[in-house]
Amino acid sequence: MSLLSEIQKRSLELRKAKSPQASTLITLKGEMETRAKTLKPPRDLTDAEVIAEIKSTIKKVDENISIYEGRNMEAAASAAHAEKTLLEEFLPQQMSEDELRVFIQGKIDGGANMGQVMSGLKEERAGLYDGKQASGIVRGMLA
Repeated sequence: MSLLSEIQKRSLELRKAKSPQASTLITLKGEMETRAKTLKPPRDLTDAEVIAEIKSTIKKVDENISIYEGRNMEAAASAAHAEKTLLEEFLPQQMSEDELRVFIQGKIDGGANMGQVMSGLKEERAGLYDGKQASGIVRGMLA
């Protein structure tokens, strides 16, 4: 089952349960449908593209959490944390730092430079790692 199908299924479950979190997935689904229509030719999003949309949405939620907490709006911050938790359910398990180091070391041992290592990560482990963390590890290992 594709990730998009899982999101649609969970959205339906939440709507039937009249959960306030249903709106989070409805909005996410709408954003993904809009993005799919803008592709040439229009097509369904791949799981990697869906993951990118989820991460983008989580980033926006994080910004909202910072604003809410800065203004002492506990109820709104709590709702935003619940929204983030719901969205994170759809992300694949991220690689640990040790797993990243092993992967990166393998690429470096093969003679790869920074760009080749990052490209290899993107091709082979799309959506399974934190880009900032990975680039920091690569820089450190190549130094």
